[in-house]
Amino acid sequence: MDFQGFVNTFAMQCAVLSIERLSSRHYGKIRIVRANDIYKESMGIARYHDDMLYSDLVPKDTKFEDFCYRSAILKQRLHAYVPTKGLNCWSDITFIPLSCEDSGLNYCAFFYESTRKAETDRMTDVSMTTAQAVIKNCINLRGSEDFQASILSVISDIQKQSDAFCGTILLLNKDKRKYEVLCEKFKNDAARVADFSDLLTYDIVLSWEKTIGKSNGIIIKDEEDMERLAEINPRWAYSLKKSHVESVILYPLLQERKTLGYLFVTNYDTSKTIELKELIELTAFFLSAEISNHLMMQKLEFLSNTDLLTGVKNRNAMNQRVDAFVRGEEEIPHPFGIVFADVNGLKQMNDENGHDSGDVLLKAAANLLKEIFWKDEIYRSGGDEFVVIVPACQEEDFIKKVNSLKERSCYGSEVCLAVGYAWNEEGKKLRRTMHIADEAMYADKEIFYKNHGEILRRK
Repeated sequence: MDFQGFVNTFAMQCAVLSIERLSSRHYGKIRIVRANDIYKESMGIARYHDDMLYSDLVPKDTKFEDFCYRSAILKQRLHAYVPTKGLNCWSDITFIPLSCEDSGLNYCAFFYESTRKAETDRMTDVSMTTAQAVIKNCINLRGSEDFQASILSVISDIQKQSDAFCGTILLLNKDKRKYEVLCEKFKNDAARVADFSDLLTYDIVLSWEKTIGKSNGIIIKDEEDMERLAEINPRWAYSLKKSHVESVILYPLLQERKTLGYLFVTNYDTSKTIELKELIELTAFFLSAEISNHLMMQKLEFLSNTDLLTGVKNRNAMNQRVDAFVRGEEEIPHPFGIVFADVNGLKQMNDENGHDSGDVLLKAAANLLKEIFWKDEIYRSGGDEFVVIVPACQEEDFIKKVNSLKERSCYGSEVCLAVGYAWNEEGKKLRRTMHIADEAMYADKEIFYKNHGEILRRK
């Protein structure tokens, strides 16, 4: 067949690829047999030559190889629209099987067009089954006020459609060097990702980005793919085998170019690889936007409700909590206790040693409160003042905590506090209880400065 004449008839990037047929399920080298001038120019004419290994021109990609195999050997017509990291663009690719075969080689025609950004029309050019599944996932994501429930609904649907042992979304926290399971759905309801924590370590999850490289995801469908993975990432391949994982589809969740986490399924129905690739790839695209937005809202909520110096909740959070209680929108499990604590000597620390030293003192005060009231609600209500709400406590236990705070913050301690408290048995009149604790704290402060006149009091 005149391959050069064939590719020259097309007015878009076109090449004929050969794939070495080792068996009905295995393949060898993939070469670019012939290409038209448009293709050569897009790839760089100086780098191109006929019959070259495709991996000498572009980064090796297991998904691209799988498409070549399915088209050339299994005689399937395939289409996809995918992000191409190596070329910093989106590629609209089509594979068409060619009937000619010789010397253990099969052939397919490869066409592609590139766009700088994702184009809606091209992204929606998918099978009806995939379109319905993706639309359903988008409705689940946008139609629920419960973010966690909507994400679980999406991953459960993917697990069911792929008949996978496991469908999971992991989020990365590189600052803390850990990952967290955003949601998981196993065929066996008793199973958890935590069951495999010894094998699925943070370092292995971190290695996925390098393994993906300039591709847009990872597909492991059989033993041959696993062997190739072992050459690239032996630690991960070993952990998969130890976990009895034989197949994986994994796609990153991206915020621009930053990896937020990963969506993946394991031990899935490999006869559906192409359809599942399309489904998971598109779902990951929409999930990325939703998760990115959710994380941003969480961060904004954290910033608006957290005192950044000490890490406890701020006055805004306390006011919201009290107002919601007064309006009857929230309850504080009763009986409950209220503690007011004010740092003694902060003004003198600031005047004599600078505000950095004063900040250290405030942090020490917050850390002491966290140690004693570790499961309770701690707020920094003002410059040197803290409030603690201790819900669902008995009076004896509450007084023990207060006495511990007084003993550890008396004169001469690392941090010295004026402490006032009040206990509420009925769970009503929160503001009245807070007022009583506040008055008690100021009385304690008056006694402190009367006894220690050498310490400057704030104005």
